[in-house]
Amino acid sequence: MMWGYAPLTIEEIMEERQKRMLDTMREILQEGFLELGVKRYTVTEDWDEGTCRISCELNDASGEERWVVEGEGVGTIDALFGALKRRLSEQYPSLESIAFSQFSINGLIDEQHSGTNAQAEAVVGITNSEGREFVFKAQAPSISRAGIEATLRATEYFVNSEKTFVRLGEILEHYRSEGRAELVQKYTALMAEVVKNTSYSEVVEKIRSKL
Repeated sequence: MMWGYAPLTIEEIMEERQKRMLDTMREILQEGFLELGVKRYTVTEDWDEGTCRISCELNDASGEERWVVEGEGVGTIDALFGALKRRLSEQYPSLESIAFSQFSINGLIDEQHSGTNAQAEAVVGITNSEGREFVFKAQAPSISRAGIEATLRATEYFVNSEKTFVRLGEILEHYRSEGRAELVQKYTALMAEVVKNTSYSEVVEKIRSKL
């Protein structure tokens, strides 16, 4: 009998590609890699109007820099996603051209996750300016926390994509000026991969036109 591995699903392939790209971003950005955490948040929902407002206190990985984002939407995740885009798009304009495409919650109940140990898994989908969808997942004891964490992971991904692309552009120009053809080729190929993971902005397109 021949034993083999079950082929990966499309979803698993996409998850693996995103993980590899995150590793690349971390390697290129080092301490400049953006990681967001939540200190606290409040949500109010108007049932008559069908709107939800969120106020969320965020911090970076060090916990030293804190800021508050506030937004309104048809639900907690929609409100937070809009708030994050407004807060960060001035510095990272590619966020303007990403769009919320899906949101779902799955309950994880089995022998390991039951009763007070039950977990919720949030799935957030984001499309970039090319129409390519990226899916982000997070698990937490509460539905709202899982959704918020997945939304933060999605925001981090696109912010770090833009930062990585810009940084690679600087590295590429440096090696071009030094006439390092082999490194120019290497970083040009890497930028071509990273650009698939970011979204349109004038900053990105200006650098992209030089590839």
